[in-house]
Amino acid sequence: MYLLVDTISISATYILFDDERKIVWDEVLELRGRESEHFLISLLEFLTKNKLEFHNLLWVIVVNGPGSFTAMRIITLTLNTLSFVHHIPLYGIDYFTLGHVSGWAFPMVIRANRWEYLVRKNQDTPDTIIAIADIEPGVYFGIGDTNDFTNTQISVQSHLRYDIFCKNMVLKDPTERIEPFYIKKPNIT
Repeated sequence: MYLLVDTISISATYILFDDERKIVWDEVLELRGRESEHFLISLLEFLTKNKLEFHNLLWVIVVNGPGSFTAMRIITLTLNTLSFVHHIPLYGIDYFTLGHVSGWAFPMVIRANRWEYLVRKNQDTPDTIIAIADIEPGVYFGIGDTNDFTNTQISVQSHLRYDIFCKNMVLKDPTERIEPFYIKKPNIT
């Protein structure tokens, strides 16, 4: 079995899929802001419900950001440790790649804070933090809140097709360690 862990989406999602790339089991959870207390427990409960243990997995695919500093550190550290102990190949992808492989089009957005969004205009451009008032009208894919925009010509589509992702995902070149990808690093003084 292959495990996909997406804690970036508004609701965290764990997915098990088989060698034929069919989803065998999925679970949607509310973890936001409680990752440190619930991530490992919820992951192990998910595997137990499916009569699996971590060492039974063939691969672990992790959406490693962009996300909050604390959440990304907890999730990547936990999965890096489990993978190291059990010798499970890891594969990290960012949320924009998850969306793209799932069939989303560019541009994509993720809410960075109350005033800004992280925007990726196409596959080859770097992510840019843009003030909400400066986001151009159009249809975007990603995580956002249409209530943020006074311009009613902006739409944010958030529904991911994990079944398409599992079929289209190319697993190659596993990594020994997943690096977290932050929306913004904290300003620690």
